[in-house]
Amino acid sequence: MKVRAWLGGLAVALVAAGAGVYFFRGEIATRLVERTAQTAMQTSLVEELPDGLHAAFCGTGSPLPDRTRAGPCLAIIAGPHTFVFDAGDGASETLSLMGIQQQNIEALYLTHLHSDHIDGLDTVALQHWASGSARQPLNVVGPTGTARVVGGLNEAYAIDQGYRLTHHGPEVMPPTGAGMRAQEFAVPLNDGEEIELRNADGVRIVAFRVDHAPTDAVGYRVEYAGRSIVISGDTSRSTSLVDSARGADLLVHEAISPRLDAIMHQAAMNSGRENIGAIFHDILDYHTSPEDAGRVAQEAGVDALVLTHFLPQTPIPGLTHTFVQAAKSTYDGPVFAARDGDVISLPRAGGMHRSHHLRF
Repeated sequence: MKVRAWLGGLAVALVAAGAGVYFFRGEIATRLVERTAQTAMQTSLVEELPDGLHAAFCGTGSPLPDRTRAGPCLAIIAGPHTFVFDAGDGASETLSLMGIQQQNIEALYLTHLHSDHIDGLDTVALQHWASGSARQPLNVVGPTGTARVVGGLNEAYAIDQGYRLTHHGPEVMPPTGAGMRAQEFAVPLNDGEEIELRNADGVRIVAFRVDHAPTDAVGYRVEYAGRSIVISGDTSRSTSLVDSARGADLLVHEAISPRLDAIMHQAAMNSGRENIGAIFHDILDYHTSPEDAGRVAQEAGVDALVLTHFLPQTPIPGLTHTFVQAAKSTYDGPVFAARDGDVISLPRAGGMHRSHHLRF
């Protein structure tokens, strides 16, 4: 209360000192919008990046609430092509804030069908349709069951789509571009087995099984211009992931901190919230510790490791350092803790660069 009162007093003092500015603050803000709106509308991250392969982090969170992170989402930009892997809650908003035009998404690949990896699909599909007058639905590719998820979401949004078509008309909202269409594949049964899902325009995308039982889950490897990115999806330490990640430029790996998880488990139990405590206990066996993520990266011989899908959440600045240091104890290469808006670039000409691209 004392802090709140102090802040209130400070605000009053600032207003008194600059009453004129305060009175016209709405007009000043509007003029700023006039100056920046055109630039914002024309922004395209794809056009800003050099030719090569780029990992754009549109969601680095988990099912646990974290105001600083959207749900799991990774955009891969390969030359002029844009692909998205998973779409958790808030993914579409982060894509927009990064300057990634959602009408240009050629396919959205799902690692598995857990709620936190699919609960932003509807918004991405809407923006894919509306922002560029798409004439084809968003192509959603994933394991068996994807068609059921897509069908359910299409039905859930059918009324909304009808309203938007009636209001804006077919030129703005072409009816053939609404919603999603599903492309399913069976998860490989054996370690070392891969399914090639795309091999065109210099872009190759393959899927491989990972261990996230009882879900059917996959990771992906994307190759372009002699560069490669491997995406773990959700998994415990996985032999098949090591096999598919060998020699990759970048491994994007989920991570759970057993130390932080134990703190959350104990706090829940001490508060009489046994159900939440049980969940914190159970999630350990189908996710990967930072130490094991480092071991995977070391064994696969990848050039760099980036951690994402942080469990538990990391609301305190510097908390991701716990994850990074643990991974560095088992891996000799560079380790990064991803933030929403980060981009790790692998230019065709070589090298690796990290930048940040949240616009507002």
